[in-house]
Parts: sequence; structure tokens; C-alpha cells
Amino acid sequence: MKTTVIAPAKINLFLDITARRPDGYHEISGVMQSISLCDTVTIEVTEPTGMYLCSLGNHTAGAKSITLTCTNPDLPTDSRNLAWRAAEKFFSATGRGCKNLLIHIEKRIPAAAGMAGGSTDAAAVLTGLNDLFGHPLTPAALCEVGLTLGADVPFCIMGGAQITEGIGEALTPITPMPACELVVACGGEGVSTPAAYKALDTLYGDFDPAAYTPRTRELATLKSALWQGDLTALCGSMFNLFESVVLPHRSVARQIKETLLSAGAVTAMMSGSGPSVFGVFPKGDGSAEKAREALTALGIPAWVCEPVR
Repeated sequence: MKTTVIAPAKINLFLDITARRPDGYHEISGVMQSISLCDTVTIEVTEPTGMYLCSLGNHTAGAKSITLTCTNPDLPTDSRNLAWRAAEKFFSATGRGCKNLLIHIEKRIPAAAGMAGGSTDAAAVLTGLNDLFGHPLTPAALCEVGLTLGADVPFCIMGGAQITEGIGEALTPITPMPACELVVACGGEGVSTPAAYKALDTLYGDFDPAAYTPRTRELATLKSALWQGDLTALCGSMFNLFESVVLPHRSVARQIKETLLSAGAVTAMMSGSGPSVFGVFPKGDGSAEKAREALTALGIPAWVCEPVR
């Protein structure tokens, strides 16, 4: 059995923090959007088994052998990779198994860029295996398994545009971005997400209500712009709190943002904890491609893509 799954990247149209929980996690409030920049994940299962007792004894869930390959040589291809762990989680949750599992990732999404590249590969493995084994898990159950791998995995399973709450796992569908073109760029500057959260805690007093007021009104404006399909209003209300602690220390990310705006982007903003930055351009006027060319001339990898509905 074999299947190929498209694994889209995500961008954050709005990302705010509403509280820091006693367990150290942060409550977020925002909107995520899938985009057409994607990885392709191919999954092949040999000698699949269901959850049952056979004449040879008890069947053990899981794959006797997992082989993971990836076109990005810098990424691990063992249990350190979320895609590998997603397969183990699926087999554990369903009791299914197989003799050999082959996973191949055609990597296009830049790694460690705030675009859920690892999470979307994990989501692709979960949904692909669920398809191959006859859908033993409902979408909600699949998201529960995904959450054990990372806060972004449930979003990557559902896709489209989603209001995100909790630690990112509480999802509510919303109207996707109106037609536009996006230019996404990443200069390769490393950003530690835990360090970025720590910097936010320091800057905003651990998100004590006396020290920080969430931007609920601004988020409401952005939601309204999405419902109305108003690209200009949407761009005017986008927000990412992580920019306040990341951009001052990442010169290439700042350069990307400045280049996108100079090239005609309606707005430009960092995605997640960075360091990737995306710009929003009108569809079909050629400005997005010119912006990509300008970034490429600076030696910065960039891609033209669109929102995924």
C-alpha cells in the first residue's frame, strides 16, 4: 500500500499571547493559514496488519522496520524526526502494524523557520497512514494524537484557515485569505522558539494581566476582514507578538521585511517565532515575482505561493 500526501506550510496572520500557564506553556490567540509552499510525503506500507490475535500469537502494533529518507540532508532521518515519531504514535493509538514502513519527504519548506515544516510532515504521515489503514481514527482523534507531537500538528491536519486558541490545539475554521500572492523568504538565521518565549516572558512580565493586555480588539478586526474578504483591511490588522523580541536581533529577517515592503507588499510580517517573513501582494500584477527576484539577488531563498483554501 502506498500513498502520497501534500504537506502545506503555514503562516500566522495573527499571533498573540493571552497568558502564561503554571506548567510553563503559553495560551495563544490568533489565526493560522495554510499556504501552497509544501513538502510532499510518500508513505509505503508492506504486509499491513490489523489489530487482532493471529494463529502465530499476539500481533504487536507498530512497524518492524521504519525507513525515512529526506531530500534535505541536514534533517535527521531517525526517531528525532517528527514524521518518524508520528508513525509510531499512529501504530500505538490504533493497534495497527506492518512489516516495513517507508517514508520519503520531498522537502521544500525551510526548516526551523516558523512555518510548521516538521509539524506538517508529521500531520501528513498521520493522515496518510489513517487513509491506508481504512480510517481507524476520526479527525478529532487524529488531532489528539497529533497534539502529543506538537502544538501545530492539529492545525496541519485540519489545514485551511483556523482560529487558534489554547496552546494552539483549539481550532475553529474561519474564511481563508482572499485571493492574493505571497512571497515567503527565510535567510537561515536560527531562532530558538523556547528562547523567544522566554524573551517575551521577560519583556511582558510573564503575561501577568497587570503587565500585558491581549489584543482582542485587533484580532476581532482581522476576523471581520477575513469574513468580508477584504485584503486591505486584513493586511492592516495582521500582528505577530514575536516580532518584538526576534526582529531586533535578526538582521536578515529585518532586511527581508524591508525588501518586501519596498517591492510593493501590502504588508509583510514574520511567521511564528521566525525567522521566515512573508509579504502579501495583489494577485496577478507581477509584483510578487519581482519581490522574489529582488530577494534572490540578495542571496536570500524566496518562494511565490498562495493561500490554500
